[in-house]
Amino acid sequence: MLGAIIGDVVGSYYEVLEIEERKNNKKNRSYEERIKILDENIPLFTDKCSATDDSILTCAIYDAIKNGNRDYEKYLKIYGIREINLGKDIYGRSRFGSGFVDWLEGKKEGNSFGNGSAMRISPVGFCFNTLEEVKEESKKATIPSHNHVNAIIASEAVATSIFLLRKGMSKEEVIKYIKDNYYDLNYDLETLQKNYSFSSKASNSVPQALYIFSIANSFEDSIRKAISIGGDTDTIAAIVGSLSESYYGIPENLKQRVKPYLKDYMYDLLKDKYYKKEKVREKKYETNN
Repeated sequence: MLGAIIGDVVGSYYEVLEIEERKNNKKNRSYEERIKILDENIPLFTDKCSATDDSILTCAIYDAIKNGNRDYEKYLKIYGIREINLGKDIYGRSRFGSGFVDWLEGKKEGNSFGNGSAMRISPVGFCFNTLEEVKEESKKATIPSHNHVNAIIASEAVATSIFLLRKGMSKEEVIKYIKDNYYDLNYDLETLQKNYSFSSKASNSVPQALYIFSIANSFEDSIRKAISIGGDTDTIAAIVGSLSESYYGIPENLKQRVKPYLKDYMYDLLKDKYYKKEKVREKKYETNN
């Protein structure tokens, strides 16, 4: 969960840059600009970073599990409406996409096929202890606002991967499971860095995030690689961060660096899990699927 928030915070400003380039010049940010983040001397956190809707709604799902009897719709709306009432974000934008705002305000059904459900789903992968539970709860946490088959599949792929990694399955085994059951992940990093365009569709961003995790070699490396392909960088990095957390854990320095970006309620919700005791990786999990 905190891995998703770190990815969101680090990727937040780069998303703004991607959107501005598309708006002003009608093209993607250049390959040369995108890959600068791969330089380990470039700081991940700056004063231009912010916790966005990815972090807010990740906390909503976790709160629903921890304190809210799994009433996902209720908690998504509590967290969403509270944020909307704060006005525009630090970049001068709405805090949520227009479709999600319409859903919050009861103006439309929750039939989105976007990546907004996958970006917030990590608590399900971390909090439940059987594959059957994870799949069931993933769907329940997705359908209030994203009741479209592409969004449901994407959320399940992310939550299931987190669960299998947390239970000790190797990265190679999990990637094979994803390829056998969800997406083929037939990508090339340099090609994505040069050509990938912004998309908030689940089917056009979640597979790319899973691919980035498959080729990363550490938590930090995964975040940098996620941002280097451009597009919806905060969401892609949030998904990659949640996957990497379940496999690598989170470096202590990054746990501390993200603290200033957490809202009070986020810190209060997460502090017992992340700032008082370490999470221990569990024994190997077997699946016949």
